[in-house]
Amino acid sequence: MVCLPLMHQDPPLETLHKIVQEHPFWNNSLFQACRQGELTKQDFAYIFSQYYLYSRNFTRYLAAVMASCDNDRLRNRLAQNLWEESGIDQSRTHAEIFRTFLTCSLGIHNLEAIQYTSSAQFFAQEYQRNAACPDPVWSSAWLSLGTEGIVSRMYQIFVEGLCQAGIPDSELEFFHIHIDCDDEHAATLAEIMCFYSDRPGWFEMCQQAAEQALSLRANFFEHLYEEILQSRSQALFEVAKNRCSLAAQVGDLSQLKHSHSTSGNPIYSNINERLNIEFSVERMLFPATQVLDPRIVRIPAGKANERHRHAHETLFYILEGSGTVLIDEAAIEVTAGDAVFIPRWCIHQSRNTGTNEMVILAVTDFGLTSKLLGNYDQKTRMKVLST
Repeated sequence: MVCLPLMHQDPPLETLHKIVQEHPFWNNSLFQACRQGELTKQDFAYIFSQYYLYSRNFTRYLAAVMASCDNDRLRNRLAQNLWEESGIDQSRTHAEIFRTFLTCSLGIHNLEAIQYTSSAQFFAQEYQRNAACPDPVWSSAWLSLGTEGIVSRMYQIFVEGLCQAGIPDSELEFFHIHIDCDDEHAATLAEIMCFYSDRPGWFEMCQQAAEQALSLRANFFEHLYEEILQSRSQALFEVAKNRCSLAAQVGDLSQLKHSHSTSGNPIYSNINERLNIEFSVERMLFPATQVLDPRIVRIPAGKANERHRHAHETLFYILEGSGTVLIDEAAIEVTAGDAVFIPRWCIHQSRNTGTNEMVILAVTDFGLTSKLLGNYDQKTRMKVLST
């Protein structure tokens, strides 16, 4: 949240702030993907290349609000903020710091060649139109509550996702500057908005402007996330259509063999004594895998894994041990050598009823479904109490 001290002194402003903080915007799919660590460096390159159209025009939005403000003292303050934002030292302007992030951290070297989608263009155009609204209450509330008032929290979410994508925190200066809320124009915009608070309908107009600004941004972020998922699936379809062997990419073909006695890459485990749950899941790492996601599930004697459901379909092959596989309400007895198919979205659980460890080869199509839905795997699991 931006540093807006006035918002903590006046009950109507506190109410407006609460409305902003509880808006559905905060649950958009892009933010959820950031929190879950679903997004790659390539994904963020696309996200912020499209966001750049908005970012590069931000001083225009400030100038538009200044034009509608009929108080010369506040105009002068915002003019000073604009001068500071533009900066005498061109290498230290926020716009230039963001450009450095795009080129050096995300590898977008020709910013002028970015092709903006219709949703990115609409987002920037609507921001300009609303910031240029002749009513200073609307324009200042749009940029104060609906924009500056969300920057710190929003950029913290982006930083969380960027770090999980492998971008060093030291390269995220642009975001940390705004998280630390050092922008003077944030306070100036809030003061402009509050200057008109004695007008009839002021609260309702501020609320409407803030909510529309958040909804506009939420729709833009939803479009970005949908475009990322579409690009992932399209890339997979193109590989399939090319009819070219991917074995040449592997190099040493002995890498295409894996023994279940060899540990894979641990991806999830849980122990819950109350529910008699204890198990671990490893991913068998094969080069050039695109759709199939083979995993090894290990369940100690007398224990079970979680009851859960997910988008991918799965083929279980029992390598060792014996037990019961629950599929919805049915209990299927299994032993080594048996295979069980798990349909999409059914509730299922595996229980080891034997005296030795139960080992299951679980082959899923997670490589496909994750491209369509994002990396939803952790969302289907219980909160880990201990491992």
